[in-house]
Amino acid sequence: MNYNEFLQTLQTQLLLLFPEGSNISIRTLPKNNGISREALIIREPHTNLAPVIYPEDYYSLYVEGTSIDELCTIICDVCMESRLNHPIDASCFTDFDKAKERLIFQIVNYEKNTLRLPDIPHIRYLDLAVIFCCLIPMKNGMDTTTIVHWEHLQLWDTDFETIKKQAFCNTPRLLPPYIQPIADAIHDLITRNPSLNRLLPDSFGQMTSRLYVLTNETQVCGAACMLYPSLLQEFSESLGTDLYILPSSIHEVLLLPTNARDSDERLSALVRAVNSEQIPPGQLLSDSIYYYSREKAALTL
Repeated sequence: MNYNEFLQTLQTQLLLLFPEGSNISIRTLPKNNGISREALIIREPHTNLAPVIYPEDYYSLYVEGTSIDELCTIICDVCMESRLNHPIDASCFTDFDKAKERLIFQIVNYEKNTLRLPDIPHIRYLDLAVIFCCLIPMKNGMDTTTIVHWEHLQLWDTDFETIKKQAFCNTPRLLPPYIQPIADAIHDLITRNPSLNRLLPDSFGQMTSRLYVLTNETQVCGAACMLYPSLLQEFSESLGTDLYILPSSIHEVLLLPTNARDSDERLSALVRAVNSEQIPPGQLLSDSIYYYSREKAALTL
């Protein structure tokens, strides 16, 4: 059967396996950078958790020979694992007195997200957009993230300035920044996987000795750290030089001292090449390079 027939069959078969009163809907969910994915949203009665299943991941298994019945069993197991190990307290999002302490900001590419940004409170900054999210703790000690939409401000009976101020206060505290020489970061990776060492060029040390990775301690959506108050100022002062900021992905940026004497053209070409060849489309941040001036305490394109 083709994908659409598979999707409808999977929806029908799954509904037979869940408790009476459950609802399984098919929705197209917008993702970062204009990407969207078709999803099955599974809502069971008496629970605030609605697992999201991406059927395209299972269609490839079906094409390879896995039966619909087997796939339904796998999906039921995934939902059971979510229900048992990842329950959340919905009041952490619906109650603003709780939610405001968990508000954070992230950065995404502005042009690549123009279709969804009208529904999302945001700030345009250079070629980026600052958006706001709520970190919702789960009982297994992990956090899940929900993007704040304009409708949430109505639910919370609050305004844009309030969530912006709260998020900029919370984010450095909840997601502390982490700066590491890129050579050390790659060394840690090789220590965990020694076979990678043979893939590195002989000039590895020379290539990376001047670069630093900036992210947060979770290494998820850590590029936002470049907007943390005084962070770039303090780091550039410690090096005694201005900085180029090279967007690696939404998860991290690279810091390069300007006394490294790399040309803007060379750096721009490097960023574009890495973005086109190495970065998944959903994680791309920008093809631009940024410049941080110590004297002006400002970040510019």
